[in-house]
Amino acid sequence: MEGVSLREIREWTNSEVLGNLDGVVQPSGISTDSRTTNPGELFLALRGAQVDGHQFVAQAQARGACAALVEREVPGAGAQLKVPSVMDALGMLARQYRRRFSLPVIAVVGSAGKTTTKEMITAVLRQRYRVLQTPGNENNELGVPRTILQLNREHEVVVMELAARKVGDIHYLCEVVQPNVGVLLNIGTAHLEIFGSVERVAKAKGELLGYLDESSLVLVNADDCVIAQEVKRTKGRLLGFSLVRESHYCGEGLILDQEGCGSLSLHNFPLRLQIPGRHNVYNALAAAAVGHQLGVPWPQIGQALADFKPVAMRSQILRKRGISVINDSYNANPGSMLAALEMLGGMAAGRRIAVLGDMLELGPEAPRFHAALGRQAAAQRLDLVFGIGPHSVHLVEAARRAGLADRAQHFGTKQELAAHLRDCLQDNDLVLVKASRGMALEEIAAGIAN
Repeated sequence: MEGVSLREIREWTNSEVLGNLDGVVQPSGISTDSRTTNPGELFLALRGAQVDGHQFVAQAQARGACAALVEREVPGAGAQLKVPSVMDALGMLARQYRRRFSLPVIAVVGSAGKTTTKEMITAVLRQRYRVLQTPGNENNELGVPRTILQLNREHEVVVMELAARKVGDIHYLCEVVQPNVGVLLNIGTAHLEIFGSVERVAKAKGELLGYLDESSLVLVNADDCVIAQEVKRTKGRLLGFSLVRESHYCGEGLILDQEGCGSLSLHNFPLRLQIPGRHNVYNALAAAAVGHQLGVPWPQIGQALADFKPVAMRSQILRKRGISVINDSYNANPGSMLAALEMLGGMAAGRRIAVLGDMLELGPEAPRFHAALGRQAAAQRLDLVFGIGPHSVHLVEAARRAGLADRAQHFGTKQELAAHLRDCLQDNDLVLVKASRGMALEEIAAGIAN
């Protein structure tokens, strides 16, 4: 955050001044952690489920914070700006600050693959531009405005990942980010426990299309049937990327190598990936489309994608003692889990083994979705399927009934699973490790690879 005075922040957030506030002071940035507050920063006293930032205002100001944004006065803690909600005020601040910049802002939305696609787009655009991107998966009402406030005059493009936990979230984040390029990857069954139905998921993700105006560029997955029903909301220039249906960016001649990494042609230019899975080909097509639309030459697009390596715990390939591990343990939903099983089924290996944990936030539909994945594991003719977590009992039972009677097994703890893997793994085995974030199966992946 540069060139913004405390007086402007007070006006933008409609806050009440407590203490002596010097309107000439320009904060050097914002801080949400008193332990790492730097001199000159504005401290935000956020309230969380476990910690109330108001308890640390004095500590932040002792470290040099120029003022604090609070919801109640903290006696003796120096200059403060009081607002009804610090989180809402952060959004207001970021929204006003964003308006100072005129540049391409890309928003990436979807049920799966957002972070990988955001990283791919960034890699492609950095061939030509200075890019600000969402760090990690800071894709919510805290991380998104915090990223926007890092904008400065050196940046030429912004790439933002936007996530939805409920209907209205994407629209809110769009108001903060004010994107002029939208990328809609897919609409699936993520967070059904929260949204209640695929239709509500579509409504939530499709808020991006409703926000973008006539001057915007919209890039969508033309092979996604649910997206095809949502594009009528699009007011901007609409272009598709695909592998099957006709579109402006239709990949041709896709071949997956022994590790599942794709080679294909796009606009008669060869693309080769180091990240496995057909689903990641779609992510690469989205990145290539954005790059091409923003003027990155095809050779540079191809080089960026050829050099791109998976983000940690997202289709990350680990190798140790002749065993290959696909660590895809960062998150999972029925769509991404199905794609991962199809990827594993199409790869050449001594034995193909799936280590699968629970998919969370699926509500009453959880048993049905886990059972469907068990049947899919059998259809892919996997050699071994190991499940962990209460929902994965349904996965293992369905896999057994579908033909893996002696090759599917459920474990009560990660320790039991890890011990069994140590005993049974052989040279040339290929192991997929995937589950929702709350299962923390990266511990299993690391144990195999170490």
